[in-house]
This record gives sequence, C-alpha cells and structure tokens, in this order.
Amino acid sequence: MVTLEQHHQLIDECKEWVSNLKDLKDEIAVLRSELYAFAPGKTEHETLKGIEHFHNQFHIQSINIHDLKHEIKHHIQEAEHHPNFGHRIPHHNIKDKLDLFTKNFNELEEEFHQFIGK
Repeated sequence: MVTLEQHHQLIDECKEWVSNLKDLKDEIAVLRSELYAFAPGKTEHETLKGIEHFHNQFHIQSINIHDLKHEIKHHIQEAEHHPNFGHRIPHHNIKDKLDLFTKNFNELEEEFHQFIGK
C-alpha cells in the first residue's frame, strides 16, 4: 500500500523530471544556434561531416526528450488514476532512462563544444 505522502512525492518527482527535460530542450535550441553560427563558410569535408552529425544528434535528442516527456506524463496519469497501485518499478525504470539520457546529453554537449572549439 502506498501512502498519500509517497504518492505525492512520486508525482512531484515526475513533474520535476518534465521541467528538467524542458530545460534540456531549451539547451538544444542554444546548441543549435551555436552550430548555425559556427557552420557558415566551412568547407572542409570532416568539418561538414561534424556539422551534419551534430545537426542530426540535436534533432534525435529533441525526439528523445519528447518521448521521455510523454512517458513521464503517462506515468503521472496512471499514478493519479490508480494511486494505490505499485508504481515504484515503472518509476525506477523511467528514472534510469532519464539518468542515461542526461549522461549521454552531457557527453554530446561536451563533444560538440570540443568540435566547435568552445
């Protein structure tokens, strides 16, 4: 049986995750702007490949953020509709996905800044 306090903590944590993902989505917009400022006039083949790589990665990560937000919102709905049902395992699985995504995103951001020399 889940206590009311545990239930509220679970939902609050999920809402915090969604907020953090929104911040990461905003960060992608900043990274894209940096890429678009860096790209003009570049003609070296390897540099163009890198520009395309990061452009694609930023698009993919935007999709990943969308998918994670959708999964979290669905998890919140399930928790609100069935507050006494055990949600800890799905919650833990989403947390693992979010942690992995954040780790990979931070690595991508660092790799990108190395690429543009920032």
